[in-house]
This record gives sequence, C-alpha cells and structure tokens, in this order.
Amino acid sequence: MHKFTIRRWIQLLLVGGLCLGTLATSGAVSQEEPASPPETGLSLSQEVKTGAAAPEPAAGPSVEEPAAQTPEQALQAAKEAESRRRRASGLLARYGLTREQRETLSARMGADAALFQKLEGGELSRAELAWLGLPNARPDRLDRYDAWMEAHPEDSRENAVLQVNIDQDQPFYSLIWETADPDSLSVLVNKHYTLPAGYVPELEALGKGYGSGSLRPEAAQAFRAMADAAKKDGIALRSVSAYRSYKTQNSTYNRYLKQYRQATVDTFSARPGHSEHQTGLALDINVASTRAHFERTPAFAWLKEHCAEYGFILRYDQGKETLTGYRFEPWHYRYVGEEAAQAIMDQGITFEEYLALRPALGG
Repeated sequence: MHKFTIRRWIQLLLVGGLCLGTLATSGAVSQEEPASPPETGLSLSQEVKTGAAAPEPAAGPSVEEPAAQTPEQALQAAKEAESRRRRASGLLARYGLTREQRETLSARMGADAALFQKLEGGELSRAELAWLGLPNARPDRLDRYDAWMEAHPEDSRENAVLQVNIDQDQPFYSLIWETADPDSLSVLVNKHYTLPAGYVPELEALGKGYGSGSLRPEAAQAFRAMADAAKKDGIALRSVSAYRSYKTQNSTYNRYLKQYRQATVDTFSARPGHSEHQTGLALDINVASTRAHFERTPAFAWLKEHCAEYGFILRYDQGKETLTGYRFEPWHYRYVGEEAAQAIMDQGITFEEYLALRPALGG
C-alpha cells in the first residue's frame, strides 16, 4: 500500500471538505450476465459456510449532520466552540506536542464538547493526543492505531490512521458496522459496512433510451445527463443493472455460490445487505462481465475522463483490489456528487481512501 506524503495528505483533506459522511457497505456484479470468476482469486479472509447466519452488525461510527439552528443559536454555538478551542490550547501546552498537533487538537476540541471534557478531565494520554492530532484520526480507533503500529513499526502514523480507517486491519466480513444514514451520498458500501435491514431508497426509473432499472432521483438525473453528453461525442452509455433489492442480491449471490467457492464469489459479488446496488446510487454501464473487456472500449475511456463531471466514480479500479475487496470492474460506477467525484478521480484513490482521509472533527 502506498504512503501519502504529509503535503499530499493534507491536500486531500482540504479537497475532501470538512463534513464527514456516514459509512455503510458495498458490492458488485450485475444480475443480468453472470460474471466469470477472476483468473486469480484475492487473498480474502475467513470463508463462511453457505447459509450461515451473517454476523450481527454493530452500530457504525458516524458523524451526524448538525441540526438546523437559528442565527442566535449558531452565534452562541460558535462562541462556545471558540471558548473551548482557546481553553484546549492552554491545556495542550503541557503535553509536549508539536504546534501543528496543538492547532489540530484545539480545533477538534472546539468542535466536540465531549472530547474537550475528556481533555479537561485528564482522560487523554499524550499518546492518544498524538493520534488525535491527525485530523482524520477517530477517537474510537485509538487502540487499533496502536496495534497497527506495533505490527508495522516501519510505517508512518499518517499511514497507520489511513489503513485502520479503511479497516485494513480487519479481515473482510469480520467486523461489520451498520450505517446510521443510508440516504447519505457518502454512504460507504463495502465488506465492513451494511445497510439497515429492509432499507429501500427513493427511486426513479432511468427511462426509455437509458437502459434498465432505477436509481435515486439525483443519481438518475446525473446518469441521464452523462449519457446525453456522451451521445454527443458518439458514445452510447446504457444501464444494464442499477438498483437491486436485498431479495434480488440474495438470489444473485447464492446463484454464484452454486458455481464457485465462496472465497472466489466474494471477489466479484456482494453478500446481501452489503451490495452497493442496494443504495440506489450505483449501476453497471453497457456490460457486466470481464469477458466483454469493457476497459478496452471508447466508452470506458470516455467515462474515465468525464464521469466525475457528473458526480460518478469508477468504484472498483484496477490495482485497488486489496482495498475494495473486489476485482477490477470497469463497468461499475457510483454516484457520490461532483465535488467528491472530482477529488477521487483526480487523485486516483478509492472511495474508501477518500472517506478515510476526511477530517473526523470530534468523532
């Protein structure tokens, strides 16, 4: 796994924005055309017996959107935050931290009253504060950061936080969180985060001329705009698989289990509840099979260059298999909004990395 320089790391933080989206879980592969198994399987963690009960999801770490405030309430909150920031700055002086760490920590304490109370009560050690001095470090993962550094003593603290935030310290499908906000455009869909049971998003049919299926309204509108722009350049883009229900994903996954070992299936199909298609924000474009070699087509080249302009990202890129848990899928695109999509595609990073690098603020 590559390491980020401090400068590039901070640039990514700034590009990513300050509001942290809530996390969840994802998947791949269209139901229309069975995908061929990969030529070489990924080294994935524990296999589970077919039909075995899935692990009980835990409450996922998230940062809630702030409630709407009146101008007076907002002003009072800002004053209180500034007061905490100043008091935290004085308290932090005794810990022998760098100026950059103190500035980051003071800002975090200003934004998070609970974290400030821990500092004021002497509940945070210097080692913990050193971790929290990194903007994207999460208070609920401090022990895991320590464990990563113990196992990888040559690593940087920045990379340790990145890896743990991506859950690279946990085998796939072992530690599972349930997202608190599946309607967020930043909902993370992978092998560590699951959608709530029975979740069904608001949907809008893509319509005649745009292929099959439905997406969430904002994603459907963006896809139609993207397809129209591509058409002007002589490129045809059509959906072959968009929103997929839990029931459909369950059938799809179990069908593959009858053909391949579970360790192989898990490299190209999501377990039910973990499929990105269930969010209504993802779709397969034109094909959904490695045999089609979509990556060699003009349509793929156009998408790589222009998809971010419409808020879409190539979700499972080549060379990112150990991060996403899925093989290269040149046809699978996810709507995340234009700002996030531009940052992800410009930097050549995964959605997991993008979210892992965003400031955690207080929590």
